[in-house]
Amino acid sequence: MDIHSYKQLLELVQTIENTSKNFNALLKQENALLTSQNTQDLTALSKQKKENALTLEKQTKTLHAFLHRANVNNGLYGLSDFIPAMPDSAEKQALSSAWLNIQTLSESNKKSNEVNGAMIELNRRHTQRSLDVLQGQVGTTNATYGADGHAMKGKVSRNISIA
Repeated sequence: MDIHSYKQLLELVQTIENTSKNFNALLKQENALLTSQNTQDLTALSKQKKENALTLEKQTKTLHAFLHRANVNNGLYGLSDFIPAMPDSAEKQALSSAWLNIQTLSESNKKSNEVNGAMIELNRRHTQRSLDVLQGQVGTTNATYGADGHAMKGKVSRNISIA
């Protein structure tokens, strides 16, 4: 790999780093909205999050392909081994720092996304319980489970709105 290729590699990694930072900020925003129960803004944020995730996926595939063309063993998975073997340069230092930052952001993003997902699931369960109460299905034990693993309650003839 020549100096031009190292610069291209650095640009690709820094692009992923910036996208990962944006994703991290979106996850923090999502958490704040979930905590404050501000569901109106969640839909727009969800769209941004999805677009950011798709962009990150495309950038990662581009980097992986670049590394394969540059004969880096294991492509993206071998980058951690490749960086220390690079000749000392400003690009090596910047690349090492950016790659470490990406790894840290990835772990943070994963944890934040899991926490947010758990909050969404809890809100979904509360909403479902409220609907069950309104439909008069409280305390029924004849529930079955659907393909998604969620309980599917049988139809009960009593409805709180009729009573």
